[in-house]
Amino acid sequence: MVDTATDDPTTRAGTRFVFLDTETTGLDFARHQLTEVAWIVRFEDGREETRCFVPEHTLDGADETALELTHYHERIAPKPRSPASEWLVQFLDDAQRAVLVGAVPDFDSRHLEMAAARIQRAPTWDHHLLDVETFALPLISDAPEAPRSLAKTCRALGIPHDKDQAHGALYDAQQAMRVFDRVHELLAAVRASGGPLPPPVPRNGNSNGNGHPAQPEPGQGRTDSTT
Repeated sequence: MVDTATDDPTTRAGTRFVFLDTETTGLDFARHQLTEVAWIVRFEDGREETRCFVPEHTLDGADETALELTHYHERIAPKPRSPASEWLVQFLDDAQRAVLVGAVPDFDSRHLEMAAARIQRAPTWDHHLLDVETFALPLISDAPEAPRSLAKTCRALGIPHDKDQAHGALYDAQQAMRVFDRVHELLAAVRASGGPLPPPVPRNGNSNGNGHPAQPEPGQGRTDSTT
């Protein structure tokens, strides 16, 4: 339902953030479908609510690689499915004028925009999307470069990352939130102390610079962007 206490933008204080992730049957927006959607909404007053849904979908034209990556048959298929009138309406209410935060959130938001159009609803989230892999890059790289995966970003920031839970929508949304909060925590400490930024972390090599062994980089594509 709409949070009437914060529905009026003139009474809002602060920014609403929605940390989200979606899983799909593949990378083609025209034919692949959402299989799992999860988000944590952090309201303007600091309250947080966590949601996780399995939208109604089929496996028509599904990419087997995507199904394997998300452990679809073990983790997603057994869960009850929800109609868009339930999960999507809840998301659109939670995301009112919110900033969407995630790992490659443009992928997620495009699927959500298409889903909203199918039920004749217009999204109202902020047009700025915040990609935590890009957001954290200046803290973990000593030069301009392409963003790293969610897993490498987490490890570089000292955030534990469980590869067995990765590619689950709720876990990846939670990890995106942890990266977001860790970046702000580090920057607050720098501002308070006037000290230098943390040392940069090499992209490649045997260590990520924080005592964690570097992990092999999987294949390219959105379906392994969180590895």
